[in-house]
Amino acid sequence: MKKILLAPIIILFSIAAILLENCKKQDDISYIEPEKVDSLAFTDAEINLIMEGDSADLMRVLTIHTITGTDTITNYEDSLILRKISMDVRADSTDTVLLRLIDRLYTTVRDPNHPGVGIAAPQVGISRNVIWVQRMDLLGDPYELYLNAKLAVYSTKEVVFNYDGCLSIPGISGRTDRHSAVCVEYDKIDGSHHVEIVEGWGYSNFTSIIFQHEIDHLNGILFIDRIHENTKLMNTKEYEKFCKLLGEPVIEI
Repeated sequence: MKKILLAPIIILFSIAAILLENCKKQDDISYIEPEKVDSLAFTDAEINLIMEGDSADLMRVLTIHTITGTDTITNYEDSLILRKISMDVRADSTDTVLLRLIDRLYTTVRDPNHPGVGIAAPQVGISRNVIWVQRMDLLGDPYELYLNAKLAVYSTKEVVFNYDGCLSIPGISGRTDRHSAVCVEYDKIDGSHHVEIVEGWGYSNFTSIIFQHEIDHLNGILFIDRIHENTKLMNTKEYEKFCKLLGEPVIEI
């Protein structure tokens, strides 16, 4: 009986010795840490799109539809991008790619053929938290740049804004539910962080609305998602008639 039991014991010891030797070999192998992904860095695709033009070159504005005569054609690929949630950028005044994006965004929003009072990077196919806003509440109505902007606090006063529209939804306007004032957190290109209360929702100054509209873009939200209850979207002729009824000029946001 004793001789018979020795065989399995020898086999077990052999297996243990092999496992121990393998463990020693693995200990000799140096550990390689996985490469860390920098979420704030631009992707190759983003860099190619941004750098394919100079600072003075327009970028193509993504639209959810194209109006041709009486036909409205849905742009599915553009719509998917416009519905994405954007990522932050690293505020860096030496980043040539970021600076090119900023310049080309500004050129695009100031296009005399399709002017706007604000624009967000997702509207040109770059899902990053970069916006330009026309400050109607400041002397000279300047356009100003905001990075990583977020709405920290909303005013409790809810308003209906009569003139909402979008470069990415051409030929359509509507009355939207908004807030009279907002508290905005943002970074400047020099890396400084700021918190600011912005007001204005009337015809001559709707800066608060512009901030809400553009920051919505960063979160994949379009103005058509905020249409006031019991109202409808208006085409260009209906919108012009509506503005005439109010006794105010047509504006494009």
